[in-house]
Amino acid sequence: MKKIISIISCVLLIGGLAGCSKQHDPGSATSSLLRACPGFMETGKPPLVSGAQCGRLAVKENPADPASKNIDIEILRLPAISPAAQQDPLFLIQGGPGGSSIEMASFIHGFFADVRKNRDLIFVDQRGTGQSNPLRCDPLSEADLQLPESAQLQKYLQYMAQCAEKFNASLPFYTTLHAVQDLEAVRQALGYPTINLWGVSYGTRVALEYAKRHPQSTRSIILDGVAPKEIALSKFSARDSLAALTAVNSECQSQPECARDFGDILQKTETVYARLQLADQSGASLVINYEHPVYQQPEQLTLTAKNFSMLVFNALYSRDLTVLLPQAISEAEHENYRLLAALFSLAMEQSQKMNIADAMHFSVLCNEDWHFISAADVETTPPFFGLNAIKDRNQICDFWPKASMPDDFWQPIHSEVPALLLSGKHDPVTPETWAELVARGLPASVRLLAAGGNHGISYEGCVPQIIAQFVERGSMRDVKTDCVANIKPLPLVLGANQKKSSSSAASAVSVDAANEGVIP
Repeated sequence: MKKIISIISCVLLIGGLAGCSKQHDPGSATSSLLRACPGFMETGKPPLVSGAQCGRLAVKENPADPASKNIDIEILRLPAISPAAQQDPLFLIQGGPGGSSIEMASFIHGFFADVRKNRDLIFVDQRGTGQSNPLRCDPLSEADLQLPESAQLQKYLQYMAQCAEKFNASLPFYTTLHAVQDLEAVRQALGYPTINLWGVSYGTRVALEYAKRHPQSTRSIILDGVAPKEIALSKFSARDSLAALTAVNSECQSQPECARDFGDILQKTETVYARLQLADQSGASLVINYEHPVYQQPEQLTLTAKNFSMLVFNALYSRDLTVLLPQAISEAEHENYRLLAALFSLAMEQSQKMNIADAMHFSVLCNEDWHFISAADVETTPPFFGLNAIKDRNQICDFWPKASMPDDFWQPIHSEVPALLLSGKHDPVTPETWAELVARGLPASVRLLAAGGNHGISYEGCVPQIIAQFVERGSMRDVKTDCVANIKPLPLVLGANQKKSSSSAASAVSVDAANEGVIP
């Protein structure tokens, strides 16, 4: 977004924001900081909603050093529809780490339409992402991608080492703690006395940390795909991914058409992976020619054991792609890889929508998660069909610039803030067990599990309405959640009768107050 914002002096520095904290009129505050977002004439696209406002807040890259350079934090405000809006907006935080919240707004804001009836929706690009001083590394070139996988890995490590050197002085200031400071600076600058927060995946960690550091400013939090900070998700990635695939396989066996047509998906995944491993070792590349499933243009994919594993893992993120996995894997086991290649295209497109800022991603990962990773973990943690999240990332974390983190950062968070924790049964990275763990420290929390959900369920079934009621009331008291049981696993055979094929599926909602005792 290209825009020039005139910012009043009280919001230029984090250290200078205290003098603005008494300003509780969002209308006058936003008029100073935000302007109408660029329209069709400037961008070729209309604003997301009528009255959408954009702006930038200047903060110090190193908040502890007044001489540090300024960086801009990008802000998008979708104003409440009501002319008498509540003064506690909903801040929405992207995952990754490294994803842009403002880019996310274009495809999720409609799910929060009921919230926006009475409250502003605020999207803030976390520092290092989107348009907030993004920290990006050079990607592999087209020529690099034609190299053998081992050579590609060496090229990638080389680029990452160059990236670490390029941003060496900045990276220690791109952590969750700094993101929370920026969110508080934005809250004060916009004049909101309290805020509600919604986070997905890594965004849940940011929301939790904000509630810990700024309890008086936090009215409620919604955590979708909970990512605790007291563990390293990479350490459990293979276990959780295999559990998700096993759940899909069990669901297939419970649906007569799926069991008949596709058989044991877990076993077939192992067969395909072993075959591709042998092909890799022999140097006989498996090249698939196929049509792109959306654009119907000719495409070509060199299918290796590793990108097969990545495909299965990425497909498990999405409810829609999970539906296609049994057929794609079954056909691949019979050496027909066209559907698998088409699924790879869809999975990669969904992944690319995140537009991850990789330098910021590793600043968080290496300084926060790697606190829990030992040399023994690197050597002994099993892979997910050859996909080893710890070994691959450990080589980068070995040389990544280190940040100074307070000793209490990794302690479990305890907060009285009302919290709604959401999980999907087929989530390969943030399964329900992590929501159970975090809920131990949130006595005013309620957990919901969607039996047919994957990674992120805020957009499924009646969940948007449940979120809207929770935000409106500031609690889950008297909010009915039975409808979440209708978010069932989809039929795993295209064209199958949903009622018939899903009747034996286990579809349940888990609603537990954290103080009733729950954990991984």
